[in-house]
Amino acid sequence: MNRLIKFALLGAALLCTAPAPAALAAGGGGGGNMNSPPSAPRRDPAADYQAGIAAINAQNYREAVRHLRAARRALPNDGAVNYALGLAYSGDNNKQEAREAFERSTRAANAPAGAWLQLGLVEIDLGRADRALAQQDALAAAIAACDEACGDARRSQLQAAHDQLAQALARVAPPAAPPAESATTSWDLPSVEQGRASYAEAVGFINQDRFADAYAAFARAREALGPDPDVLNYLGFTSRKMGRLDDALAYYRSALRLDPSHLGATEYLGELYIQMGDLNRAHSQLARLDDLCAYGCAQREELARWIERAE
Repeated sequence: MNRLIKFALLGAALLCTAPAPAALAAGGGGGGNMNSPPSAPRRDPAADYQAGIAAINAQNYREAVRHLRAARRALPNDGAVNYALGLAYSGDNNKQEAREAFERSTRAANAPAGAWLQLGLVEIDLGRADRALAQQDALAAAIAACDEACGDARRSQLQAAHDQLAQALARVAPPAAPPAESATTSWDLPSVEQGRASYAEAVGFINQDRFADAYAAFARAREALGPDPDVLNYLGFTSRKMGRLDDALAYYRSALRLDPSHLGATEYLGELYIQMGDLNRAHSQLARLDDLCAYGCAQREELARWIERAE
């Protein structure tokens, strides 16, 4: 296995055929689309993500690239998808494509801590230690910015990635020392079972109004399950409850990009527009729910109540 990633996936065993979780929370918008009309079959990016991880674990890197590129077409800037794609390219010894994928990952809100580490290691391999140093600085900044909502586990991952990259840089001695070997990454890919457990745990946190804990658990579920619209919807919901409206908007739009008929995300996006003072767009979301819910649905009625209270 390529030395850049030979430790990156220890303990990961994602099952490519596992289904995405059913939405579990009570309330107006959490669920999927029981009332939505049938649509033509679409490629499932979450299934492609999980198949790609399984292929990486089997050291079938070209197959992994194929699946993960398909997943990335659905969400081009997703941090977890681009991180996994970078690992697949690294395994296939395609350093330039790996660098591009890791760089995309580091720009995402859900960038795994290992993305900066792996990008730095690729830069070292390409003879650009100065750029690897920039990734070490980026990790230091991320550690400093890691607040209560970020959490101790995430802070530990960032610190481990920072320390490993610092060690790799320390071993690079000009002019022609061999490239540094990586230690373990600070972000192991969790299994589908772990993702489903995190999803259920997060829903329980929502029902207790523990939104920061719920966000962290949904983030763990996303790492395992990939680009799933229910998970993205709930990441938007918990972000909104924590006052992070811009993040919530991005999550809802990502969920609706994957599933334009998702009732929960359609409702919650309307509620977000009300919080942002944009009643016209909230009415547009209500009209969309009128189209989706031919016989009425809880999401439509809940958003209508929000609009009535705001007017």
